[in-house]
Amino acid sequence: MKYLVAVCMLFSLASAEYVIKNRDNMLSYREECVKELGVPTELVEQYQKWVYPNDAKTQCYLKCVFTKFGLFDVQSGFNVENIHTQLARGDANHDDELHGKIAACLDKNEQGSNACEWAWRGADCLLKNHLQLVQQSLAPKS
Repeated sequence: MKYLVAVCMLFSLASAEYVIKNRDNMLSYREECVKELGVPTELVEQYQKWVYPNDAKTQCYLKCVFTKFGLFDVQSGFNVENIHTQLARGDANHDDELHGKIAACLDKNEQGSNACEWAWRGADCLLKNHLQLVQQSLAPKS
């Protein structure tokens, strides 16, 4: 019986691989986060243009979206492997230059910021440096 439990646990860990998200996922997560946080229409209009001002509402919005994507956790922060996998659309070599550039954007919150500010800081860097990849990763595969 113990053997069966161990095999089941290993299987569940192996099947916990990151699943690539798409534009529909993003729109759904955006809608959920806007509703949960009461984000005003003016900010949503900016987000639709990929503009994310540094304010408390936007910080928490980005934390919400990145969490729903499986890219951020309030305890451990950003998951570089998942972000790289998403940006590479599943074809990520975690030893390549892009992985290093993604990792360089993401801190371990040495500042002790709240989770919203921490998420915004990483998201801001990713969007400033890799916006085209972010947008491409959400497009339908051709």
